[in-house]
Amino acid sequence: MVSLPHDEDTSDVPVVVASKFRELKSKINENFKTAVGLAVVLVLLLVLLTTNTLAYAKIIFQPLNDASICPVYDVIAPAAFKLDNSSAVTIINDEKFRLQSISKLSKAVQVDTTVYDNQPDVDKEPETWSQFKEFHKYLKTTFPTVFALLEVDYVNTHGIVLYWKGSDSALKPVMLTAHQDVVPVQKDTLKDWSYPPFDGHYDGTWVYGRGSSDCKNILVAIMETLELLIDQKFKPKRGIIAAFGFDEEASGIQGARHISKFLEEKFGKDSIYAIVDEGSGVTKDATTGQVIAVAATGEKGYVDINVSLTTPGGHSSVPPDHTSIGIMGELAHLIESDPYSPILTAKNPILGYMQCLAVNTGDKLPSLTRKAILRAGFDKFANSKLVEVLGREPLTKYLIQTSQALDLMIGGEKANALPENVQLTVNHRISIESSVEAVQKVFTERVLEVAQKFDLGLEAFGKDVRSTKSKNGHFNVDFFSRSLEPAPISPSTGSVWKYLAGVTRHVFEDLVFTDLDYPIFLAPAVMPANTDTRYYWNLTKHIYRYSPFYTEDVMHDSRIHSVNERIKADSHLQVLAFFYEYVQAIDTADAG
Repeated sequence: MVSLPHDEDTSDVPVVVASKFRELKSKINENFKTAVGLAVVLVLLLVLLTTNTLAYAKIIFQPLNDASICPVYDVIAPAAFKLDNSSAVTIINDEKFRLQSISKLSKAVQVDTTVYDNQPDVDKEPETWSQFKEFHKYLKTTFPTVFALLEVDYVNTHGIVLYWKGSDSALKPVMLTAHQDVVPVQKDTLKDWSYPPFDGHYDGTWVYGRGSSDCKNILVAIMETLELLIDQKFKPKRGIIAAFGFDEEASGIQGARHISKFLEEKFGKDSIYAIVDEGSGVTKDATTGQVIAVAATGEKGYVDINVSLTTPGGHSSVPPDHTSIGIMGELAHLIESDPYSPILTAKNPILGYMQCLAVNTGDKLPSLTRKAILRAGFDKFANSKLVEVLGREPLTKYLIQTSQALDLMIGGEKANALPENVQLTVNHRISIESSVEAVQKVFTERVLEVAQKFDLGLEAFGKDVRSTKSKNGHFNVDFFSRSLEPAPISPSTGSVWKYLAGVTRHVFEDLVFTDLDYPIFLAPAVMPANTDTRYYWNLTKHIYRYSPFYTEDVMHDSRIHSVNERIKADSHLQVLAFFYEYVQAIDTADAG
């Protein structure tokens, strides 16, 4: 046998053979390298296809310097401030002014304007609403020049609309709004209040009492703003509307619903520059620790659905395998076991809020997190990661998810009698991307599943969904109260937003946080609850639910709807300072 010699040892082999050998080996090496290269490529492709490596790579290469995302607008101060800032400084810093302003708020709280659900119409039982006569008396006594010089209309008896006509009819009027009413104080909690809920007690820091933070503070600040501007001979080019409903806490049916019709008849559709109502405000972001401003540009929808189950009665000594209470309990379990899935699209202002954090808080958020947030509007993987993070906490989860709360269950009359009728009421706050119809569909499907299991009839929202020959019973599903679609999303760009953001910077950087070493940006958000603005959609595209005062934790600090509801004196004065500066700053065609 003849063996092939080594490359290096070809001295005894003919030159031709050595040359052929080297050529053959070179081809083998090239083929081997090609094969290895292909194998590496295949392995990489396999890794990319079966893992999230490619998705992470896209996030890693996402740029962070897109100036078009959540721009920080310049400070905007009214011309009057630049000439003489004494009035604004007095509002924030003068002790005498503080005590006078707080006294006005305290006296407003002392007038009990409680409303309850399902109160009768004003014209049918006017005495039920008589507390508002006392409140109007307080307002007229406290702010006489406002009522003397502005146009005043009382809508449906107790709704108040004040109008200060501007000299330039080409400028749409601005509308500042709040509600006069407050939620009830539960009698069994009276012992837990530090001060009586309608005393309006001021302890030197906080004003306590029902309505102090929701939202007589806003209403009084609006009235004080008008009073100050009148006293200073301000002559507005842009008209100013102040509108105060009186049953916002009971869905605004008697108040804001009538006010909206009045305003639409008086001014027309899309006739208002912007509406500013109670809502979010200036706060310290929990993630970054940075002071930011937040204005809700949208509201979740609302629907209460009631399901009634009727079954044969009888003596409990001979019960069926499943009573109506047991069957309804199974439906309740099914509903709670199947929550709505969170969803976050570019339509939801919460994505805008998160992107504002990503581009304007520097390294206070990890770079990879910021990049994922910026891709979440169009990248499924990045979106899923952001949704996962937001879904960890109830406060953020329900900003991107339809909530469902089983709030009422009624059934049975006696321990030894089978229940013949059981009712369950479920409250839903509908996510921005969903609708009342979508919730109806899901709810009906769940009831149908239980109806099929127990051979029960089903009528849902006036339609016969399932018929049965059995006498086991039947479900009836319908609305428990008025439903509400998610609100249209107001713009978080353009001149109206720019002025809201610019005046916010001016008030809170020039007057409140004077040593802040970074700019305060304004971010959009979603209002999980509903305000009177639900009736004002036709009046303007620019509706901002914005309470311009600083608090680190509004629910904890202000205790809205709870024992010891309160507002800081500083916070009240910040609202007043903002409205005072804002009304003057937008008094120009440049504001839109």
